[in-house]
Amino acid sequence: MLLKQDIEFYSPTILKSYNLDKTMRYQLDMLGNLDLFTKRHSENVANLTCRMCEYLHAGKSFTIHATISAYLHDIGKLFIPPEILSKPNILTDEEFDIIKTHTTIGYNLCMKDLKLRPYAGGAIYHHECLDGSRISKPV
Repeated sequence: MLLKQDIEFYSPTILKSYNLDKTMRYQLDMLGNLDLFTKRHSENVANLTCRMCEYLHAGKSFTIHATISAYLHDIGKLFIPPEILSKPNILTDEEFDIIKTHTTIGYNLCMKDLKLRPYAGGAIYHHECLDGSRISKPV
């Protein structure tokens, strides 16, 4: 039974076999220069995605696609002003509206680049709710 098993989903070495090409690495490095927290978050999401795919015995091509999509899911944050992205306090409603645009911005960025296009779904859908609505600001 899954609940009784001790599963280690985080493994810092697991992603080494799914190397990103130069275009994707460049995009992530730009994001890391802008916001180290978001870069680390993207790496962690990709790592967990990869581990879950392996646990579920997903095929290698699906695992690679899902892992790269996870790496790139927040790529739209490249175009969010740093003072909003790194704000230590609670965001205003206007700032939160700006943050929410990173999904569409990331999608558009991916769609403009043939190498990134297959991963555009990760950018646009990662804040979707099961009913199709978008995430709202926490109260």
